[in-house]
Amino acid sequence: MDCARFFEAVDELVGDRLVRSRQTQTGGQCVVDFFHPSTAARLGDDSLVTAFNRSGIVWAPPARRLGVQLRVPEADETRVRAALERGPFPVDRTDHRGASAPDGEMVMLVHYAVRETDVDDDDFRATLAAVAAALDPADA
Repeated sequence: MDCARFFEAVDELVGDRLVRSRQTQTGGQCVVDFFHPSTAARLGDDSLVTAFNRSGIVWAPPARRLGVQLRVPEADETRVRAALERGPFPVDRTDHRGASAPDGEMVMLVHYAVRETDVDDDDFRATLAAVAAALDPADA
């Protein structure tokens, strides 16, 4: 799957849930970066604080390597992790950090990652479906 097909699949399966998404190609990788809706709702989507808390989906075509990084408020951690775990690959909690919300409250953001190589088309689509569920606040 080349970058054009990757971008089409992301648009089809998760595109309407992404906040301020960008598509880029760099170093042989296809990248869609965005704000998780919960992060944008809590921190906004136009500040330096949120600029460092973008999420992303990366596809490296030659190795069929897929990477997903979601940065979400801790209040959504259980729901997001459960949605990602419905996908075919292991989910790792990779980091956490505090960020100041516009109202001055400190918000803890947790980072979840999925990384896999030799991803077939069915598992790719199943992973994107899990990401879509993790982006949807109504999907509990």
